[in-house]
Amino acid sequence: MKNVKWYSIIFLLISGMLFSSCSPARKLAKTKVESSNQWGVLVLFPQQLFKINDRYDRDESGLAAMDEAIKQDSLLAQTLLLSKLEDSLLLNRFKNAYYEALKTYSVKVYSEADFDSFYSRDSLSWIANIAQIELQEFISDYEDEDNFFGMRYTHTVPLNGVNFAVWVELNALNENASENKVYFTDQNMFDYLQGQFSYDFFTGGVNYYYDVDSLKPADILDFAGFMGRLSAAYTFDQILNNQLAPAKDEQTEALFFRYDPYIKRLFQTENDRFIELE
Repeated sequence: MKNVKWYSIIFLLISGMLFSSCSPARKLAKTKVESSNQWGVLVLFPQQLFKINDRYDRDESGLAAMDEAIKQDSLLAQTLLLSKLEDSLLLNRFKNAYYEALKTYSVKVYSEADFDSFYSRDSLSWIANIAQIELQEFISDYEDEDNFFGMRYTHTVPLNGVNFAVWVELNALNENASENKVYFTDQNMFDYLQGQFSYDFFTGGVNYYYDVDSLKPADILDFAGFMGRLSAAYTFDQILNNQLAPAKDEQTEALFFRYDPYIKRLFQTENDRFIELE
């Protein structure tokens, strides 16, 4: 019992220290969010996107001597999904979702048509340049497994996948220390697999039954919308945390805050955020 009480006291002390160290940073983050209606963000989008065939079943025979652009077009024609999607539709879906999501925060959002009014602002202004969007189609071999009577059984199912990657340059006007930062995020989408092993008591064998709901071009368009919303949220969070950086010390340096505009709540995260590139 004494040990339990002792460890409880230590836990409470450590928790109190962590809370007290995080509290000033959280208070500052809250203050910044409350003043975000004064922020102005000019958003720039690319005119094209990159689509890459990374499937292991692609046929590259006879392509070596081709011009690189023709080679990539030939490889793209072999994809099941990306070849059926128009770049303009993907970009518009991403762009509209990004705008819509960023406007759920209280920031003032500017487009390329608003250059003059944006640059007439006094302060608290940022440029979010969506520098590159890239989609890769690939095949991932998913291995399912189960155990029967101490024996391990496996079955591999090839699934189509698409990786959606976004690079964003964030430039803070009048804040030299925060300029020319490049950030990255990506997500994967796969065919949906439902599978299970079944033991046949009559034969003593194990069978594997599965059904695959394959990705469709419409799913990739929806995926582009999701990535637009995610990138917009990450943009706001990055702007917020970049402002907190000068006030952080060794204890709070690793803290990264996210803000949910729907429930108006701050929370901490480690991985649900942009990756800063060197």
